[in-house]
Amino acid sequence: MSKFKYDLGIIGLGYVGLPLAVYSIDAGLKVFGYDINSEKVIKLNQGVSPIEDISDKTLNLSIDSGLIFSDDSKSLRDCEHIVISVPTPLTDFKPDLSYVINAAQEIAKNVVKGQIIILESTTYPGTTLEILIPEIQKISDLKPGEDIFFGYSPERIDPGNKEWNFKNTPKVVSGINDDSLSKIKSFYEKIIDTVVVVSGTKEAEMVKLLENTYRQVNIALINELAILCNMLEIDIWEVVEAAKTKPFGFESFRPGPGVGGHCIPIDPKYLSFKTRQIGKPVRFVELAQEINNSMPAYVVNRIIERMNVLEKPMKNSKILIFGVAYKKDISDTRESPALDIIENFKSKGVEISFYDPFVDSLIVDNKEVNKETSQENFEEYDMLLMHTPHSEFSSINFSKINVPIFDATGSEFIDDAERI
Repeated sequence: MSKFKYDLGIIGLGYVGLPLAVYSIDAGLKVFGYDINSEKVIKLNQGVSPIEDISDKTLNLSIDSGLIFSDDSKSLRDCEHIVISVPTPLTDFKPDLSYVINAAQEIAKNVVKGQIIILESTTYPGTTLEILIPEIQKISDLKPGEDIFFGYSPERIDPGNKEWNFKNTPKVVSGINDDSLSKIKSFYEKIIDTVVVVSGTKEAEMVKLLENTYRQVNIALINELAILCNMLEIDIWEVVEAAKTKPFGFESFRPGPGVGGHCIPIDPKYLSFKTRQIGKPVRFVELAQEINNSMPAYVVNRIIERMNVLEKPMKNSKILIFGVAYKKDISDTRESPALDIIENFKSKGVEISFYDPFVDSLIVDNKEVNKETSQENFEEYDMLLMHTPHSEFSSINFSKINVPIFDATGSEFIDDAERI
């Protein structure tokens, strides 16, 4: 019988940590969730979920099954496994591991012999060995790999994905030695359908960067071709639809206004940071970042061209942007291209508003952006911009709206619109 009160303690209760907590409870584990955000903890204990993938109903069922939330880290000493799922943002264009370091310090103050500590936060190769373990060793004299065990497992959460969830998405795991790996593999096999083992933590850390760098590069390729096709008067959407009929050797990517979320815009920069440390910049990846980062400005310039044809000045014009989340059917606006587009329009004197059923409010350049709430007002705008094709937009009859539409997404429910 385990000496620990909880099978699992989770540090960070956001898009990664909360699903892990819920699925672990479903698997019959005893789970403790810790977060430094006291307001978030209060809402969680009230059964209010902060993310779309976990409904309030599901959260309440998990609480009824024994899921505990707290902003007091002392209970971490009662957890056999501790998973770190905290943010790893970029600050001044450099990886900010302060949340990981703070989590390590909380663990170190409460660490107990026999615990298994797993980092899931996205980071650069070497973080587990060079940052996490040394930070804990500053306070604890327990020996890594003998007294306490360490590993890394990249998160693969895709918010809003109805097909692939935490349980059925294969889980990559690693450990700093055989004992660590064995314990970590055994843990995840209790809650995940398929567990994939790699030889070390650096390899596991690199897996996550590869996955999202692959997407960044291919999105950049199709975005650059979209720009080229527009210049050559070629329909890029027809080209993509035809190309994806090839049953081998081609994976379809679609052009758009840029990339958003925490993963695709951020992860390749972690890779760039690490490779520049060894004097080998990843030029191909950095070029892809440059192309995708330029897409919001490209969208704005295309709309300016369209407005000029219509003989409508940009200054004091009214533009409505449909969807400001970084992907459809979620509320997450982190790194959304819409933010740059809105800021660019505002700098040109445009009165910009947004219409998004998932996003209640939006702050750009420290000012709140006006939210349109009525479909009856669509005709009052000079231009409509489709940025995020939420499924709910399919109920809107765009063909009856007598306002020019620019579609940056190739939305299937808009027929008569200029496309990216």
